[in-house]
Amino acid sequence: MSFDDGLDRGGRFLGREDIEAVSSPTAALFANGPGELWGWCRPLAREMSFRGWNIHLHLLRCPFATGREREVALSMEGIDVVTGPSDPIGSFGKLFNDRCDVVIQLGGDLMFGRAMAAFHRIPLACYSYGYKKGLDRCDLKATAFDGMARSMGKSVQVVGDLVSDGLRMDPEAPTPWRDGGGKRVLLFPGSRPWIRDVARGYLSEMVPPLVDRLNLQVASMLSPFSRQEEVESWRNAGLNPFTGATGAALADADLAVTQPGTNTLELLDRAVPSIVAIPFDFLRSIPLSGIKGWLFSLPGGSSLKEKVLRRAARKRGFVAWPNRLAEEEIMPELVGDISPVQLADAVANILTEEGKLSKQRVRLEKLRGEVDSPSSVFCDLIERLV
Repeated sequence: MSFDDGLDRGGRFLGREDIEAVSSPTAALFANGPGELWGWCRPLAREMSFRGWNIHLHLLRCPFATGREREVALSMEGIDVVTGPSDPIGSFGKLFNDRCDVVIQLGGDLMFGRAMAAFHRIPLACYSYGYKKGLDRCDLKATAFDGMARSMGKSVQVVGDLVSDGLRMDPEAPTPWRDGGGKRVLLFPGSRPWIRDVARGYLSEMVPPLVDRLNLQVASMLSPFSRQEEVESWRNAGLNPFTGATGAALADADLAVTQPGTNTLELLDRAVPSIVAIPFDFLRSIPLSGIKGWLFSLPGGSSLKEKVLRRAARKRGFVAWPNRLAEEEIMPELVGDISPVQLADAVANILTEEGKLSKQRVRLEKLRGEVDSPSSVFCDLIERLV
């Protein structure tokens, strides 16, 4: 099987001879979902490229993928070759034909990284926010915070959050905000289109009464992977969609309303006060992988899925990353049968009490600590490994 679907940055197909002729060190990066690709792979690939590395990105299949990962990856700075996503057999064939000096797993099942590293007898590094099966077989294990490292076993290197480097890559303009207009509320409806579809209807009920009560601006932070027709649907709903740089939108935000996920770490990095909301109306739209995903796709499966998720929610700990790291509630979490009006009341309550905003901001700044360049720290460790 030839390495015949790799593309260089100019769109030219590369074969095995092209790849083997490269004299600079080459890293194989593995990513799957949009969060890992945009938040981790983007800043790491740029840093490694600055240091003279060639970057081969292998996209793995992901139940949360948008279908635009390959298109976006080809436009990212520092990435020389993109392959996938393919079925598992196709993925194995491509990685076995890719001669590299190190494998760096940023997302997806570690069996792919372990297989490639073993086949080519090269080191395997993994960056993760938590424990993954097979992590103990990696030559380098890295994460963002001490609290994450404690759940990942021994010899885990804390290098900082790659997301913070991604935010620093963002241009300062354009922004979704206009001059004046009172407080600025940024909505994060999620990186997955299934959930955003539900969120759009929910937020279109929440936002108008909130704007009527308070002098404020509202913007909806959509994923850079969103398609134009989706952006138009958010605009038609009066929710001011924004697909530009997250860093630009966060710079002047007074409050964020978000679902849990990597974006809560972006909010932590910029110390933006936030409310984390999980209305149970969204539960039917949460995609699950593996056997559970197949079971819940059967007739009657959506009702069973909601019952299972409700039971899990009742037993939950904290869902927002800052709260999990601090082991206390810094960002208020609203989980349950929350109506749009109830969420609007919660937003109004915190916005009208400046002390609550200030207190949360200070606590986030303390938790965040000093921010260096996680990509650079991680690259130093990778280069020592090689």
